[in-house]
Amino acid sequence: MNARGFFRDWRVHVLCLILVIIAEMIGIIPIKWGMVSFALLPMLFALILGIFVSKLGYNKVVTDADMEQASSYIGISVMYLIAFMSSSIGPNLDTILNAGPALILQEFGNLGTIFLSMPIAMLFFKMDRTAIGSAFSNSREGSLAIVGTMYGLDSPEGRGVMGSYITGTLLGTIFCGILASLLANVTWFSPESLAMAAGTGSASMMSAAIAPLVEQFPEKADELMSYAATSQVLTSADGMYVSIFLAIPLTEWLYKKFKGKEFYEKEKAEVDAQRKIEQVNITEEGEIKAANPWPIRLKVLFYSGIFAMVAMYIASAKKGTPLFPQDTLPGMLWLFGIVVVGTIVGDFVQKLGLNLPTVLFIALIASIASVPGLWPGAESYLESMKNISLLPLCTPILAYAGISTGKDVDAFRKQGFKIIMVTLCALAGTYVGSAVIANVVLKVTGAL
Repeated sequence: MNARGFFRDWRVHVLCLILVIIAEMIGIIPIKWGMVSFALLPMLFALILGIFVSKLGYNKVVTDADMEQASSYIGISVMYLIAFMSSSIGPNLDTILNAGPALILQEFGNLGTIFLSMPIAMLFFKMDRTAIGSAFSNSREGSLAIVGTMYGLDSPEGRGVMGSYITGTLLGTIFCGILASLLANVTWFSPESLAMAAGTGSASMMSAAIAPLVEQFPEKADELMSYAATSQVLTSADGMYVSIFLAIPLTEWLYKKFKGKEFYEKEKAEVDAQRKIEQVNITEEGEIKAANPWPIRLKVLFYSGIFAMVAMYIASAKKGTPLFPQDTLPGMLWLFGIVVVGTIVGDFVQKLGLNLPTVLFIALIASIASVPGLWPGAESYLESMKNISLLPLCTPILAYAGISTGKDVDAFRKQGFKIIMVTLCALAGTYVGSAVIANVVLKVTGAL
């Protein structure tokens, strides 16, 4: 890749960097409402500002070509997030293996989100493939990463998961707190089962769900908080694999059943064809040719990696403990290497005719690399991860997403209320499903 090609789309990357800096300078804004508290995060500001700029500055600041380029960069930059989140599995293997059957089995209750939200999305709201992105999970950072790599965040599924992410950020914590308060008064549920169900993968939602339980059962406070914390670890560790192997295939299957095989296959063929068109590289001379993905992949990984380091510096400096680029560079290089190797493996497997997502191989490699003592580099890898932060790592991804979303604002607006309702049903399904399974297992095993 020559220098001209490396800087040809400089406007998209400069705008992304500006959005990252502004968002991180705004920082985390905590909001407290009664017993429930949550936070507005920089990544959300980056997304909203990106949408605002791309919509109001259309053809002045951002062009159609810029939006298309930014949308293709989301799935690449999100690979860092996949690798980082998967690196938490190795250090927590003992916790996972030592967790009781109720804690482990209640994880399957997370699939309750699908069985509650998909019928509502299909039967009541007549949604398109946007429902898949909204209904398969509680739509936190990991869900954005998975949908971004499997479908693209500018796809119907991507619009669904982004709409649900925003809904969950603004309403999820309050909703989980209210739901936990209501279920705590249902005598069939034990407080232990409700605490186990609180670990949804979101720290703020977990805190909101556990707070009313601790207040209502103060004599069990330490026990309940330990259950919630362990559940949170389990969800963070296995959530990606559950989504890839169970949740998304199950959601696709239900969508096919509701829509009918003929409609499903016709719609999917049209969507897949559109995705292939968008992956075509248009040269400066206007010629269309199939793009070699590696120059673009490496370029976007380079830029988004630097932007993430900038975000980490600003975020840590605001806390009074600045992490300079030399502090975060080793960790980012580790993640870069894992992403590259995982993508090479993914490309090879797909050439063999196996339709497995690249994100799976990135997650597997990061998971294996993070197991302490398994290989000589494990300790160095884990030590470098201590300087990498999840939230700043997400900010460039959401900035690219915001830039690319200006063209989809009208589609968002049409689906807005539907996405909100489906998201709340998904959150309720996750919590209730996990609590039911945990409660049944606790009673069957005699733990209660």
